[in-house]
Amino acid sequence: MKTPRPVSLQGYDNRGMPVAPTWDRAHLVDKVINTYSLNGTLLDRDVVDLYLAEAADKAACSLLRDQWKDGFPVAAYSELLSAIAALRNLLGYPPTPTARDIHDWARALRDISHEAVMGVPADLHEVSIVEGPHRGVALALWGPKTSRASDNLPGPPLTLELPIVHGDSETLEHGTAFYARLKRPNPNSGQWEFWLDRSHEFPAEGSRPHLLPITPAPGGRA
Repeated sequence: MKTPRPVSLQGYDNRGMPVAPTWDRAHLVDKVINTYSLNGTLLDRDVVDLYLAEAADKAACSLLRDQWKDGFPVAAYSELLSAIAALRNLLGYPPTPTARDIHDWARALRDISHEAVMGVPADLHEVSIVEGPHRGVALALWGPKTSRASDNLPGPPLTLELPIVHGDSETLEHGTAFYARLKRPNPNSGQWEFWLDRSHEFPAEGSRPHLLPITPAPGGRA
């Protein structure tokens, strides 16, 4: 059986000189729509951008949620994030994070929490976000060994302020999600849980975590 020859995407002018290929964005978007329809997912052209962004956000939160689980195929999340980032680049959409971006984001947040307790005895704590745009995210954050609030046990920061986005590429809005931790860790998992801070306005429905490499601020109080 003959092996089919690969199709070359390289074009040439009338002098035989190579030229950069011309991409028809609308045609590529239609191909994406057709591919998703094979799995029963029906998309309109004007929602492909947002759908891919939301898929990347789900994979990112799942990657951070399962990063410490033995035997879990986190490589699948990494490959999915790379594939989505590559596809969005091909379609001309703004970037979404790769697995490396996400780990850098989490590491930056951990480092900032460490700076907040420099000079005092501190421990590293495992935390999880149980609601809001960052639901499912698990992180390791530093906190003082001695409580700075009389009614709270010593642990990670009392609050977190994390960046979020809302809308697609053409209507993108940036904001902040405010989280507050419970007074004690979950007795079953041992994780410190963060919930949306009821003293702040909740994020708009459809808000997503912004996990591209920026400098996230844990904010609030240690």
